[in-house]
Amino acid sequence: QVSQNELDWFHQDSEAQMKKWQQKKKENRENLKALRGTAKKHSDTNERYLKSIDDKEKEYNVCLNTFLETSNKFANEKGKLEELIKKSQDDSQECEKRAVKAEVSVLQTWKETEMWKLKGTIAKAEGNLRVLKALG
Repeated sequence: QVSQNELDWFHQDSEAQMKKWQQKKKENRENLKALRGTAKKHSDTNERYLKSIDDKEKEYNVCLNTFLETSNKFANEKGKLEELIKKSQDDSQECEKRAVKAEVSVLQTWKETEMWKLKGTIAKAEGNLRVLKALG
């Protein structure tokens, strides 16, 4: 009878232990289910962030490429404009030199013309002087 009582106590202890384990198992399943839900939410959030990062990176690359193309285009245009400015300055200096030469040439021609006029006036004056000497 003592053994039977011990056996009954053992069964009661076993059943109590089993109920505790089953309760613990149920709690663990619920916790696992909650953790899986949380992990799924975090995974979904992570996927959204990764997609957002990829989209932003693509947008950045498009903007960067546009910037680089525009920058290169403007650098080329700047180089061309600098060449045109240099050429224009060279042309301007050349035109200035030619204008100075032309002005000098005009002044020399004017000088020579005035000299011929003066020589002609001198020749007339000498001729008139000879006529006056001959008359006088």
